[in-house]
Amino acid sequence: MKKRLIKIRHQISQLRSTRRGQVALRVTRGVFTLGIILFLIWQLRNVEFQDVIHGLPLNLWIYLLLIMVYFLLPTIQFLAYRLVWQFRPGSAYRAFIKKRILNKEVLGYSGELYLFSWAKDHIEHSSKLIFEHIRDMNIISAIASTLIAIVLVGFFAFEGQVNLRDLIPVTHSAFFLLGAVVTLIVALVVVKYRRKLFSMPWRATRIIFSLHIARLVVRQVLEITMWHLAMPEVPIEVWFTYAAVSVIVNQIPFIPSQDLVTLAVAVSIADVMAVSEAQITALFGAVAIVNRLINLIFFASLSIRVPENTDMNTESFADSNE
Repeated sequence: MKKRLIKIRHQISQLRSTRRGQVALRVTRGVFTLGIILFLIWQLRNVEFQDVIHGLPLNLWIYLLLIMVYFLLPTIQFLAYRLVWQFRPGSAYRAFIKKRILNKEVLGYSGELYLFSWAKDHIEHSSKLIFEHIRDMNIISAIASTLIAIVLVGFFAFEGQVNLRDLIPVTHSAFFLLGAVVTLIVALVVVKYRRKLFSMPWRATRIIFSLHIARLVVRQVLEITMWHLAMPEVPIEVWFTYAAVSVIVNQIPFIPSQDLVTLAVAVSIADVMAVSEAQITALFGAVAIVNRLINLIFFASLSIRVPENTDMNTESFADSNE
């Protein structure tokens, strides 16, 4: 099996070096990009834009915070990968934005596949090392997110701002406790056997972990502030609960349209939180649609790029389709 994979990789490498292979690669990338754009448009087919416009908050600060939340993840990933990769800033930042869009709108981890493909053309590392770096980044991010979710829920519960019995039925409390224990064990194993599990230096791993912790904390502050500005009549502890729920939902793998999943969860616990389902639906629904429109605009604009010179070499084409 290993020999067959090596043979296939060699054949692909040979094909990429030929003129016909380069044309085929361009066509494949173009079809893929067009397919994603059409998919994003298709997702908007049932949107009642008039209702969305009426449901949009009028406070401009909300949209400033929304933009800050949008760019927070690609910015932190840019800084994190900069510790282990050398790349051109503009090209890389565009790749991280497209990675975010694919993960949020298409399918979880599809962004990692795209990043792996992009990195092979832009990073001077072997495919094996690139894969290991992306794997390590995901593990670090997942541990940081899970830790923040547990700390948030635990802190808010201790402060009396979250009633765990309302959010977690008694019949499921054992599973929640088991999940927390397993997460703690996994974290301890990762720390103890870090040299065997991670290909990155331990110093870089610690910095990246700190970056993701900072990202998650800043995101929760921005989101809580945004929700509070949109619905100031809702007690602030309600938004603390939604912040914890948001972290948990964003860690569910292999789901498309994470904003819509967050909306569904937010509406499902509205009664427990003693807030209006209609208001929650309007707020989270408007945010989800605005995010989707931003994703469509960014993906289309970043995918259609005029080469900087007339020499249509492989590097120029790769930049136009990253």
